[in-house]
Amino acid sequence: MLNGKMSLRSRHVPGGLYFGPPAWDAPVWPARDIADGSPPAELPTTSASLRELLLRLKLTSHDLWTPALIDQLTSPTIRDVVLNLIAPQPESILPRVLSEFEMPRLVAGLNLVRRCVSAVKTRLAVPREEAELRYQWRGAAKANQFTIHPLINRYPLGHPSILLRALLGLKLQPGASPADVGVVLLDPMTCWILGCWIEFGTLPQWRPVELFTHNATPRVIAANIGQSLAHILSDAGIIYQNRQCIINGMMAGELVDPEKTVLEPSIRMISIRPVPIAEDPVDCIRCGWCVSACPVGLNPAGLMAQVRVIDSLPAISAREASACIDCGLCSYVCPSRLPLTVTINALKATVGQDHQSGVSA
Repeated sequence: MLNGKMSLRSRHVPGGLYFGPPAWDAPVWPARDIADGSPPAELPTTSASLRELLLRLKLTSHDLWTPALIDQLTSPTIRDVVLNLIAPQPESILPRVLSEFEMPRLVAGLNLVRRCVSAVKTRLAVPREEAELRYQWRGAAKANQFTIHPLINRYPLGHPSILLRALLGLKLQPGASPADVGVVLLDPMTCWILGCWIEFGTLPQWRPVELFTHNATPRVIAANIGQSLAHILSDAGIIYQNRQCIINGMMAGELVDPEKTVLEPSIRMISIRPVPIAEDPVDCIRCGWCVSACPVGLNPAGLMAQVRVIDSLPAISAREASACIDCGLCSYVCPSRLPLTVTINALKATVGQDHQSGVSA
């Protein structure tokens, strides 16, 4: 800690790739009034009552990688509740910012969930290299009987399938919910929103958003949910015309039109950059980098080659593609600039179409 603030000048992901700004200044929490209100008269005590609350509050959206909490309240037996404090994208620091400035609300939301699902164990997944984050949670963990698990943060550790394997040795099948293996996986924003409801009896109409712009220091801003990204960027003094707007991270984010896109609870990052110079792909040189980088052991170049030469794609290739977690590493490391991630996503869509056809039949 440095004068009560996190020192973020030297940001590094040991053993992994870092695709983000060279440095963060100590962030300032963009505090806003949530609403005038009083604590609710009664808190939910079961999975069913918590599910009803989530439906009433319309908390049904999910984070980029974390399934919506409401979709995880289906299993009758939950052994573990895991709060994922691993940044889902290398440039993100939102888990640390929330931990520094909003710890009481995070703890309140986490305790509510673990009581409702009657979890045996409550775990915190934190990056091993971030000593400040572990220190912030030490007191709360001791007081509430949370277990802190420091993990080496090699991107994309924050993805549910990678995290549960590293943390608990559990294998999560493609498309499966953590609840299928007896775990409820929470992201910090869900805990914060529930903590706000416990304190005020209402939900915030804004959320903290990480804002990244070319050649500028990143910052955390407060933005109104439902507001257009163009309006948010204009209020922040950011020029976005004739530039690319990417939401939820440079590695696995989505290119959007800020004029047509509104802020949803699941949007946590907005990145603005100049339109890059287009690079034409060349033939695969069979370097194997995409295979080495893939965290789930796929052969992205091999899958793309099959798509190019086979009109009727074998079902086995489509099933293999369904294991892709959309981390973007294969495209990032490819020296031939092949559209590997786009191709694999197209294969995954084929799997979904075949499934829908089977259901209709």
